[in-house]
Amino acid sequence: MAMDQAFKSRLRRSSNRFVEPAPQRPSCGPGSAGARSIFFEGGWPSIKARLEMRGWSPSQIEQIHEQLRQGWPLTMAVRHVALLMGRCPLRSRPMG
Repeated sequence: MAMDQAFKSRLRRSSNRFVEPAPQRPSCGPGSAGARSIFFEGGWPSIKARLEMRGWSPSQIEQIHEQLRQGWPLTMAVRHVALLMGRCPLRSRPMG
């Protein structure tokens, strides 16, 4: 009996002082983080659609996304990728 009381006194009761942590959501896949990216110029899905319409290739778009994640503005990210890869789409116009 004394052992049961000692054991019960050692158990911690849940306190109402702290809020329970939010449950972890499962990731939908490797590209799921990119779908939620928000940059100064807008959300990543809209930026990606604009780049695709202007003729940028998927590898160039991924490089631009990486530049945006590093904190570069879209105009500079596009310029960096064009310089790094040595090419840009035909009839491309400045992004802004």
